[in-house]
Amino acid sequence: MKSSQKEAFLAYEANAWFERNFKVISNYLPENDRVVGLIEEYGLKPASVLEVGCSAGYRLEGIRSRVSGCNVYGVEPSTQAINYGKSHYPKVNFLNGTADDLSEYGDESMDIVIVGFVFYVVDRAILFKVIAEIDRVLKNGGVLIIVDFFSEKALMNAYHHIQNFSAFSFKQNYDEVFTASKLYYLLDKSTWSHSDKGRDASDNYHDKYSISLLKKDISASYK
Repeated sequence: MKSSQKEAFLAYEANAWFERNFKVISNYLPENDRVVGLIEEYGLKPASVLEVGCSAGYRLEGIRSRVSGCNVYGVEPSTQAINYGKSHYPKVNFLNGTADDLSEYGDESMDIVIVGFVFYVVDRAILFKVIAEIDRVLKNGGVLIIVDFFSEKALMNAYHHIQNFSAFSFKQNYDEVFTASKLYYLLDKSTWSHSDKGRDASDNYHDKYSISLLKKDISASYK
């Protein structure tokens, strides 16, 4: 039995997640990606973008193809995803790893950091280490985009995809962790149905996810 949720996910889920969700790659169009849309709608012209939990790098390739001069970097625990990504998206720079160790990247080296459906499975023992690493690599004045489950309250549920180990998902509004620091402010947040991917104002909180865009400004809140 593995000693931590992180080890359980690396052993049982990283490659399995990629296999389960492989169809997303074949159906992906950057013009339909709300994350790409936000980057364009806000007129962002990043020179460097890091995606934590990038899978095979299809979103990063979409961003790179639409933003001139942008270098894209992806952190991903699945070796299968990275192998596929390297063969199909050779201009994406991959790192086989996890978000608690971004030492490959320098301080304030990224204009945008994207974290998609990662926070909810992060081992609670290293959550603040993950947050600190993301904050460290993001430039002051940079943008953080979080895609994760929306929840009206903090919830802990059994993670049913892993049968060999007691693993959990933790649903909460992770943008609040950053805005509470007063070092980030929320520019944009929208709520979507996980089933049909459309905007969702219903009270079906178990089937929602949110996309949040935050700007890092370490002095804006201090007057």
